[in-house]
Amino acid sequence: MEKLNLNDLERIILNINNNIQNNMIYLSELDSTIGDGDHGVTIARGFRNVIEAINKKEQKNISELLIDVGNVLSSSMGGVSGIIFSNLFKAMGTTNTDNESISLDDLYNMFYSALEKIKEVGGAKVGEKTIIDSMEPAVEELKVAANNRDTIKNAFLKMTDAAKKGAESTKGMIAKKGRARYLGERSIGYQDAGATSFYIIIKSIAEVL
Repeated sequence: MEKLNLNDLERIILNINNNIQNNMIYLSELDSTIGDGDHGVTIARGFRNVIEAINKKEQKNISELLIDVGNVLSSSMGGVSGIIFSNLFKAMGTTNTDNESISLDDLYNMFYSALEKIKEVGGAKVGEKTIIDSMEPAVEELKVAANNRDTIKNAFLKMTDAAKKGAESTKGMIAKKGRARYLGERSIGYQDAGATSFYIIIKSIAEVL
């Protein structure tokens, strides 16, 4: 059965950081219209610190790597974004039961747990202009791929398409969470930065695969 190992995950984290840094200004511009305008800078700082941390410490297994990523994002980013993206990685790390390698089924369980944790923490659902609008359809694609015994590469290509469409769909939504909710209908027409960041993360994984 096809699986990913610790080296694969380390390469994925490096590529996520590269793409987040390259999109820092874009993400902040998205956030500037309906948020604080600092999302790009904040998440870029978080992933820079992630790379510094994992370069200083040799992770023993996949679970430790993902939990470390989550902990660094939590301490580096702060605010709601820090909580959300920290929980994304920590939930995946604590769900993984095979520390040596992970299969497509493992990946689905990890992403599903992360989705449920973020929904629990943020109280958001699809249609409220948040990361959930990108994440939930992507995780659903991962479920279908796992059920169909697809390859991990194909699964993440399909996830990338779903995450992109989900992020773009937030343009037509009225924000129901965060600072943007105070804008009401004026939040329509703007893409959510958090949903876009999730899309970039999934795209980064697909590129490495």
